[in-house]
Amino acid sequence: MSCKKLVMMGILAAAILTACTEEKPQQGRGPYAAEEEKEPTAAPVSAPTEIPAEPTVIVEPPEIVYEDMEITIRDYRLEAEDRGKNGDYEFPYAYTVYQQLELSDTSKDQWPDLARELDYENQRIYENALTEFADSYEWATQMDDSIRLSENCCEADVYVLRADERMLCYCTNYYAMYNGPHPTMWSSCTCFDPQDGKKLEFSDVITESDPVKLSGIIWDNLIGEALGEDYEFDDVQEKTIREKIESLVVNDELVWGMDDKALLIFFDSDMLMSYAYGPFSATINIEDYPGLVNEWYLPQECSPVGARVTKTDCGTTICDLAEILELTGDLTWEE
Repeated sequence: MSCKKLVMMGILAAAILTACTEEKPQQGRGPYAAEEEKEPTAAPVSAPTEIPAEPTVIVEPPEIVYEDMEITIRDYRLEAEDRGKNGDYEFPYAYTVYQQLELSDTSKDQWPDLARELDYENQRIYENALTEFADSYEWATQMDDSIRLSENCCEADVYVLRADERMLCYCTNYYAMYNGPHPTMWSSCTCFDPQDGKKLEFSDVITESDPVKLSGIIWDNLIGEALGEDYEFDDVQEKTIREKIESLVVNDELVWGMDDKALLIFFDSDMLMSYAYGPFSATINIEDYPGLVNEWYLPQECSPVGARVTKTDCGTTICDLAEILELTGDLTWEE
């Protein structure tokens, strides 16, 4: 794919989003104008009759039957035209891998608000990837050949944890390397309510509001991936980690997700202890903590999510530095 085609993709995506905003007011995030309020019209008063009318029979609407949500993860790669060499190894100055989620046509029809919000999220991901690529590419061109030993890169790897009518949850693992002594790795999770497209916060899903109790539950299920389950923290380490977890809870900064059995909490490598100890995580089984999760967001019965997610390689776009800097200079996306 050429860089010019990439520009056209960005223009087309922006046009689609603009067109969506002109149709009608909808729920969820987006630049939608509110509907004009109409003055209430008084209902006509029936003349009194000697025989009272029979009460109206209220018929419950039929329960909506949803088909299982189907998702495609589209994989894109941006690569620098300029090349470096380290011995026999030739490499691009920089590259960036990013991914976007798209619902199947049937799922779009069932959850139009979610589909619209995914369009906005995909536009944000696209523009962030362009900016990341432009920054790493420009920096690489300024490096001396003697220290430019490999490509500057940022890779994203998306996987879906849960996809039913109450929640879509997917996580992204990031890997970045900028010619340093070690890479930087971090994770993010994104959760939506498919019914209205609302992006969910931890406080929307959890019924417990006491940060001390919540941090205690997380602590009880905490695992250091490099330490193992049998590692015993000393008193100072425990106090420090508990305080850090509680601060993240209070400030609503937890990286969290949910699959069909558990709440999952993720901590970057240097968030709770030094980088050398590696990342931490907590798996909180929902059955072990009845009432902790808002009933609406409890997992729903559906087929295994892995069978409903497909990946598509959308190819590599080669750009020179001038093209990518011009493209990022035209970005107008705002949160």
